Amino acid sequence: MLSSFNYTQRSLVPLFLRFTSKIAVDVEPAVLSGLEQATIKPRKHPGVVKPNHVELPKQLSETLKRIVGDYPAKKIYRDGQQLNSYIRSRHPPPTQEEIEDKKRIIVEQVNAKMPLDRLSMLDEEEAARWNRKREAEINRRLGQRVYSWKSIEYGAYEAIVYAVARGAQEYAVMKRVLTELAQRDENFRPRSFFDFGSGIGTGMWVASELWRDQIFEYYNVDKSREMNEISELILRDGHENKQMSLRNVYYRQFLPAIETQYDLVIISHTLFELVNQEQREEVLRNLWRKCDGYLVIAEEGTRRGSELVNEARLFLLNQEQEGHTVAPCPHDVSCPRLKDLTDRTPCNFPITFAPLRLGSDHLGDRHTSLYSYAILKKGPPSDTSRSWPRIVRPTLVRSKHAICRVCTEKGNLQEVIFTKSKHGKSAYSCARVSRWGDRLPMSLGQPAQKHDSTESPTTEESSMA
Repeated sequence: MLSSFNYTQRSLVPLFLRFTSKIAVDVEPAVLSGLEQATIKPRKHPGVVKPNHVELPKQLSETLKRIVGDYPAKKIYRDGQQLNSYIRSRHPPPTQEEIEDKKRIIVEQVNAKMPLDRLSMLDEEEAARWNRKREAEINRRLGQRVYSWKSIEYGAYEAIVYAVARGAQEYAVMKRVLTELAQRDENFRPRSFFDFGSGIGTGMWVASELWRDQIFEYYNVDKSREMNEISELILRDGHENKQMSLRNVYYRQFLPAIETQYDLVIISHTLFELVNQEQREEVLRNLWRKCDGYLVIAEEGTRRGSELVNEARLFLLNQEQEGHTVAPCPHDVSCPRLKDLTDRTPCNFPITFAPLRLGSDHLGDRHTSLYSYAILKKGPPSDTSRSWPRIVRPTLVRSKHAICRVCTEKGNLQEVIFTKSKHGKSAYSCARVSRWGDRLPMSLGQPAQKHDSTESPTTEESSMA
């Protein structure tokens, strides 16, 4: 969680290779007509993803404060900062192959420092002592280089810390993602909702806001009984004896074995909690079987979080039950960022939000969170706007031109320098006002290289962070 969007831009926009080229663009005919006739404003073109800033509804904010009760606010804030820092730095559990590869390198390094040839010059007792010292050095280095993964256990107090430290942020992420889903498919009327790793219920809060009159069943699964209890208490406005504000809400600690299907399935900020790749795949396979509409995946917008989301996306697309990517990718192939192992840049997007404050201090704070996500749908693609390029880093607005870095339907990263003279007023105005995470309602042609013997391509930006 970053405290400044400017800081996000500075730290996450390193250099990208810019070629001297012109790329033709064709604005979607309906959008072009609307822009020319002034029935559509550029900033409200259909590729714009909302919202950009999210605040907890007042009722939810007051309920969370009520649940905190007499716990000391300073201690909760301090523990919440530690929890956020830990979650942002998490790696998935290392595989046995990764451990063996690192151990092999370490053994070679230790052998160079403590050669085995020396053993022949030592008596039995000295050789045993030498071997023990050598093994200790190998284990010490291995412990430093292999990520020590462990599951986070949430008791009653830890669940409250999570609610205060993470509730507003995860609510903002789900609000952004599910609102995009609702905008992309206006005919979607989910009758059932399933959330694996539901935590305090942020996914359920957002789904109930968007489709309250349609959803008749909410099914939440979280291994922490205390998390489930807090989630239910929130639905009772913090009063144990008050009736829940939603109907047909169910809680479980484990995935049910029954094959009931749900229109909307979510797994949010949960993949890091699964013990290995095999368990991740088993859970995803189970959730895909339960999905009868859309499946949403969301994680922290770190490199590791982005990798887990894309690993899950590709795994689900390769299942027997046909499906396709709705967002953020305009394609179903591997993420172009992750194909380059030398590029440590994650595929992520920003959302600003107002953190929960237990007192009156710091009112009006705006924090920025980076998240990675994927929305998948059962069946073949039917959305004609699916191929629109997605802006994957901040738009650079300059004098008489705007630079957009986008992910294309071919699964490539492309930089387009928009100008009014080359691309027309409509395309230029759309590009100029579009932000990181928006889609451009147009198709892109192939770059046409200029042949200029006096100039060579300059490396102004080597990657898009």
